[in-house]
Amino acid sequence: MFKKLKEQPAVGKLIAQYDQLPRRDQQALTVMAIAILLGLLYFMVWRPVSDFHDRAVADHENSADLLAWMEANEATIMRLGGADGDTGEAAVAVADGRALMALVTRSAREAGLSLQRFEPSGQNAIRVWLEDAAFAEVAAWLERLNSGHGVIVDQAAMDRSREPGRVSVRLTLTI
Repeated sequence: MFKKLKEQPAVGKLIAQYDQLPRRDQQALTVMAIAILLGLLYFMVWRPVSDFHDRAVADHENSADLLAWMEANEATIMRLGGADGDTGEAAVAVADGRALMALVTRSAREAGLSLQRFEPSGQNAIRVWLEDAAFAEVAAWLERLNSGHGVIVDQAAMDRSREPGRVSVRLTLTI
């Protein structure tokens, strides 16, 4: 492989120029090439891998903390979510995306949740953003939407807030 590389006219010209340099300049050029190669390896390989690892560890710790909080508050969540099956709401099917949007906004308001943003996502889905909401209230609201209206959480992302028990949530809800 190196033989074919050396046979290239441009590479041959560079090697000839290198050979014509004084010994001291050749050594300096070699040291500089090694330093640049090490810098590239650090900034293009090691640092991104290290940053990814650090983020993954932090995400894992956050998830473990959230799971521990959820397990510690399971009874409250189940109580607020109406896990006994007696929510008092009749199951009502949602016909289309506009009805889903109306249902989601109305039920969020009734649950005491303030939607920061919402937008349609396809024909039968809606994306919803909540900021700094009580986790138990969000969980109870989602359970009511599911059990009472057949609304399904298609995608969900939760980030805990600085205050315990509060989260920022991004959801995609479908019918």
